[in-house]
Amino acid sequence: MTHPPQLRQRLTAAVTAGGTLALTLALLAGMPYVLWRATGLPWPEHVSSVSEFGRRLTQPVSDPLMIDLLAVVGWVCWAAFATTVVRETCWYTTHLPQLLRDRHAHDEHVAALSVKGSLAALCIGTLVVALIGLWRPQTVSAQQPSSPGEVRTHIAATAPLVPALGQPPTPPAAAATAPARAMTAGLTPERPGPPGKAEEVEHIEYTVTEGDTLWDIAHTHMGDALTWPRIYALNKDRVQSDGARLTDPDRIRPGWHLIIPIAQSATPPPTPAPAPVPDATPSPPSAPPAQPTPDQGTGTGHEAGGEHTPAGQPDRHEETAARKTDTEPGPAAIGLGEASLIGITAAAGLLAARRYWYWHQHRLREPNHEAEVPALSPLVDKAAQAAHAATRPPRPPDPDALVTHRTPAQKPRSTGTVTIGVRDNAEVLLDELARPGGCAWTGPGSEGAARALLVGILTAAERQRPGPPLVTAIVPENVAEGLLPSLPAQFTALTQSADTAEAIRAAEQHLIAHARTRYEQDTDPAATGPTITDSTPETGPGTLLLLTVPDAAHTGQLQALATRSRPGTLIVLTLGAPLPGAASWHIADDGTTHANAHDQHPSPLRLFHLTPEAGRDLAEVLLTSHGQRPRLRILPTPSRRPDDEHSDDEHPEAPAAPMADEPPTRPYALEASRPTQTKPVRLHVLGPITLYARGHQDPVGTNLRSEVHELLALLAAHPAGLLASDIADKLHLDPGSDQNALKNLRRAVRRALRAATGITAQEFIVLQGELHKLHPELVETDLADFSRNLNRAFSVTDGEEAENDALSAVRDALAHYRGPFAQGGDYLWADAIREHLAMKATDAALRLARKAEHADAAPRERDAVLTLLEHLSILHPDHERLAQHTIRLYQAAGRHDAARHTYTRLKRHLTDLGLEPEPATQALVAPRTHSR
Repeated sequence: MTHPPQLRQRLTAAVTAGGTLALTLALLAGMPYVLWRATGLPWPEHVSSVSEFGRRLTQPVSDPLMIDLLAVVGWVCWAAFATTVVRETCWYTTHLPQLLRDRHAHDEHVAALSVKGSLAALCIGTLVVALIGLWRPQTVSAQQPSSPGEVRTHIAATAPLVPALGQPPTPPAAAATAPARAMTAGLTPERPGPPGKAEEVEHIEYTVTEGDTLWDIAHTHMGDALTWPRIYALNKDRVQSDGARLTDPDRIRPGWHLIIPIAQSATPPPTPAPAPVPDATPSPPSAPPAQPTPDQGTGTGHEAGGEHTPAGQPDRHEETAARKTDTEPGPAAIGLGEASLIGITAAAGLLAARRYWYWHQHRLREPNHEAEVPALSPLVDKAAQAAHAATRPPRPPDPDALVTHRTPAQKPRSTGTVTIGVRDNAEVLLDELARPGGCAWTGPGSEGAARALLVGILTAAERQRPGPPLVTAIVPENVAEGLLPSLPAQFTALTQSADTAEAIRAAEQHLIAHARTRYEQDTDPAATGPTITDSTPETGPGTLLLLTVPDAAHTGQLQALATRSRPGTLIVLTLGAPLPGAASWHIADDGTTHANAHDQHPSPLRLFHLTPEAGRDLAEVLLTSHGQRPRLRILPTPSRRPDDEHSDDEHPEAPAAPMADEPPTRPYALEASRPTQTKPVRLHVLGPITLYARGHQDPVGTNLRSEVHELLALLAAHPAGLLASDIADKLHLDPGSDQNALKNLRRAVRRALRAATGITAQEFIVLQGELHKLHPELVETDLADFSRNLNRAFSVTDGEEAENDALSAVRDALAHYRGPFAQGGDYLWADAIREHLAMKATDAALRLARKAEHADAAPRERDAVLTLLEHLSILHPDHERLAQHTIRLYQAAGRHDAARHTYTRLKRHLTDLGLEPEPATQALVAPRTHSR
């Protein structure tokens, strides 16, 4: 039986098919007929060769010739249309099975075509779809059971459901089962009610039976058969129990479940209310009746291609990430490799040690063009990146932001704080171990947790430099050898005792020092305010951690000492066998703790833990930050000792004279003029990041966001290009929106530089697959000129002319070195590049300084080298090698006041770091006594 909606749709399909077929035949056959009758063939008569055809074209333009030309254009257009029709006919023929399953394939195909190709596709596609609509396969009448994941109420009858008092009546055949419903507020009904009356839409679920149509269902349950498109829109593409989907309004199968909207007026009609059903509690609005599959959209399908985001407009991922940043705290722990975990507070200590690490690397190395500063440990670099992002000030919400950064970690704890693990996404303080009777760690993860605890104490001391640490540790040598074997016996906050007995004595002395401090504070008549019952970290000895493995000979002493354990004073921690009365924690490989029955934790505690390899890497960085080497490594050569360095000073002794602390006068000023620009855009990254266009003196793009400047500096440092994943990692972009963020950054660069240069046909950032790089023909950088001049300086041979060329090349290179790389930019990834370029610049100047010291250099050449040294000393005032050579050259020139000023400036900057100049440097300016 053909039902009203099927009949109407088939009639519509027949009319559409007939009209489309007539239009297609008219275009294919009618157009050639019209052209033939109107103009005939456009090929001119009496033309037998190409040369004669060319002569005809050179004749004056006449009306017959214009008609022939128009006829040619008409025939070409018809040929192009006919070709497109043939091509589209082939496409629709090959994709006929797909069109039978999914009618949207036609719309998607037409949308993907160009304007000139869409006409033929529209004609052929409409004809095919209309013919498919005329031929309908009979639906199979089979009742399929619901999937186990879907909990629905089946309705066996098709009696009308008349909503009354907010509760639809239960069908007679299913009186014991209430229909599932979802109350959804705010939906506008298709037919609005009277003005001023709000309406609520109630969704009920209906099970299709044999013979049902959307027309009948809408007439029965919605009161109007013409509202069947609303049912179709709600259930379109919804996965049914048999795995099929509703893609055709004329094809619904028995057993399918349809969601039916029923508008419920604020004043329902007076119909008798059904018996109350206790189980018919409306579900919350956020619970949809069916969950879509991953390849299924939740809407009508119009947003499937909406991947492009307008300029300055964040996409959904960015909005989600922004809300996530505002509402959810970041992580409190950082994973280092597969089996290592440290806290963000310890990572902040590693971040503080990086500056000292770089400084000591330069201090310990001799200038050599081939030697390079060793790379920082990747573990330390990863931890420092997380700590750097956490310590930066929070970014205010910006709706015009180009990028979305990752959610940073939580803020580190205060300086001097030591944390041991994470609980409820928050760091747990060291005081958790201050239990009366002590604490014992057992299990396979106890050694890794103890190693991480010692590293946490050492990193906390790094954040307090140059002040003394607030938390210290004492460990027997045999225990420390298994945890951190590369550390010396005494290193900042860690002391290694000869045995357990010596460690116990040190802990007892620590308790005595605490008692003495309290006594002095209590008896001080000048003290005001309440009595201090315990020594504060600022005034007392601080907290001492005693970490050891108990043995039978010292168990009693350790037990007595553990009874004095309390926060801020003493913590006794044992590995392996627990002390009597101590809290015992069993630690798994991943740091998870399982306390005994006497220890009650509100939630699980996961301790920080480090593998031996990770502990060694972190310890080496901490050692280098203090100018020390790992204990197991080969010691430096004797040439590095201060006495030997001082022996290089072969200048004749001069009588001691009063040296005034006044700035020296520079013999020559280093040329700071900008070199001639040869490309449309010049990018300066040595110093503040600046853009110049077309050789103008005024910079451009000064209003660009810091993220754009950061991207340009990153690409300038990698002229060969960087992958998108590497850029996203260095810029700390949110993984969910990194592609959109990079697109916005490229768009910002393009918009600024096109406006400045007028170049609109080329991109300034070349995108080759996932590789990003600056266009080599449009953008030049001062970094490239700096590197090229340095290579030229040290590629020449020996000789007086070669030395002059080297000096000239170094001066040209340092003319580009106006400051550290990306000066003023707080980019952690730039630190390694900044230090590498500083090393290259200082090495070049120091090599020339050595030649000027050990050779009879002319005064003008020596003054030129001093100019280079002074220029770099202003940019790097804590570089001790620069200061040493500058002092020697000033003394050789008889300018002792300038030498004294150089030493004073160096000492002032080293004092800020908590350091002192080397003995060799001090000896350069020390008064010398003469033997009688």
